[in-house]
Amino acid sequence: MRIVVLMFLVVTYLAKAQRPETTFIVDAGEVVGENTEFWKAAGSDHLFYHVTRPSGQSLLDRMEATKSHKFLRTHHTFVQDMKKGVLRGQNVYSEDKNGNPVYDFSNVNKVFGEYVKRGLKPVVEYDYLPKQLGNKTNKGSNGNDEGMKMQNIGPNDWKKWSDLMKAATQNFIDVFGEEEVRTWYFEVWNEPDGWPLDQLDVFYKMYDVFVDAVTSVNDEFRVGGPACYHEYFLRPFLNHVVNGTNHVTGAKGTRIDFISYHIYGLSGKWLNYEPHIQPQVQRFSQSILWLKRLMKDFPELKGTEFHINEWGMSSNFFRTVEDHPDLVYRNNEESPLFLVKLVNSLYQIEDIYNFPITVLLYWGFCGESDANEVFTGKRELTIAGNIPKPVQTGFEMLAQLKKKRIQVLRQKKDSRFGVLATKSDNGEMAIIAYNYNETDRGGENMEKVTLKFKGLKPNSTYHVKQTKLDQNNNNTYSAWEKAGSPAFLSKADITKLKGVAYLDSRQKEDFVTDNNGNAKVEIEMATHTMQLLDIAKSPSFQ
Repeated sequence: MRIVVLMFLVVTYLAKAQRPETTFIVDAGEVVGENTEFWKAAGSDHLFYHVTRPSGQSLLDRMEATKSHKFLRTHHTFVQDMKKGVLRGQNVYSEDKNGNPVYDFSNVNKVFGEYVKRGLKPVVEYDYLPKQLGNKTNKGSNGNDEGMKMQNIGPNDWKKWSDLMKAATQNFIDVFGEEEVRTWYFEVWNEPDGWPLDQLDVFYKMYDVFVDAVTSVNDEFRVGGPACYHEYFLRPFLNHVVNGTNHVTGAKGTRIDFISYHIYGLSGKWLNYEPHIQPQVQRFSQSILWLKRLMKDFPELKGTEFHINEWGMSSNFFRTVEDHPDLVYRNNEESPLFLVKLVNSLYQIEDIYNFPITVLLYWGFCGESDANEVFTGKRELTIAGNIPKPVQTGFEMLAQLKKKRIQVLRQKKDSRFGVLATKSDNGEMAIIAYNYNETDRGGENMEKVTLKFKGLKPNSTYHVKQTKLDQNNNNTYSAWEKAGSPAFLSKADITKLKGVAYLDSRQKEDFVTDNNGNAKVEIEMATHTMQLLDIAKSPSFQ
């Protein structure tokens, strides 16, 4: 028995001694690009509704305080209807008894005013058609391949449609000023992929009329689209923009300042057939590289901004863990890890292939909070009690990164691990390291990651502050589970979980550089872990 125990101890020791180690070289003297913070964006079908309620106000306040977001996007600017008991849209358009247009932008202005006063910017959708402008003679198409319902039809009066968009644009200038509105983005419609294939020219006309309407008010305003998610739609649309006859001017081509596209890590329709398939960051990378190849066919559009203005780990945000238990990844630490791995991957594509993404917009807001729901598995940022999900915490950790991205080289290849390194003009660094593979399960097995620093000030002491997000740290979902997963939160529960939601950091051991400005820092990371390291030469951390 004693021999068996001894052998076990020897094997355990050897396993620990031989555990894999991953090394990254971080060169503080080699700037590879700007940290554009392209991921600071979110949206929701129901954002107009949410923003006017306490839950939405609370999340907007948090976004302002943590600087986690910059752009917000929503649907139903021009219509008002009900979906799953939620009122959508602002009902800006009506007609008097003589058929003359009547505009009321007060509600839209109120919502956008809530953004602006917090430093947030609207992505303005001019959609969908007010019922008075719907073409009654053309039924169009009412959906897409995931069963979403929408009316894909042109207006019954093109002039009234154009005048509405002109009036809305002028209204924004009158209320918010030209300087502010120049920082916004304007697009027409959302996911026109469901448009009847024999009527695509009607959508092209809608785009042409939209561009003319907005730019006739102010030529400096940024216009684009088509906010689609299929190749079969994007390619012919871009061909129209470059080579088609403009329905307004009769000239060749139509202006486009940004191209918008939607990508999800997993299509929601797969949940019906293969619920255990896991979302993959690789799918995004493949889609982005396909988009780059597509753009080679349109050299006229070189340099045009590219927006992914809807994304998520999986589509169909209203699905819940009750029906699909695997959607727990929307609740736990996997969501922020997916986010940071995606951001790192897109920066790598930018650096290697010169194809930057200008906006990466997460489709989710505060629906669970508004409905007083607790970790239902929807693609939202907060739950009941205005408690942030881990994904919101991930956005807040990313917001700690500095202005300039610095070079990171991997010495041993392991796709689970990644490092995103940045620095400020005064030499302070912020680094996010992660251990994440979409097909792994989280666990406590610790693995060593070594960061070898170059380009620092020689013979100097650097101070390190460490912030973790994993199963045990800064994770509201894990804290909720440990509390027994209550379906309804008491005031005490809310207070406790809100305490977990604010980043808890620890001072890590200082390190000293050698005569050449080199140093080494070792960190231990369990599976499904991300760590933020704030590094400064002076003891500036309190």
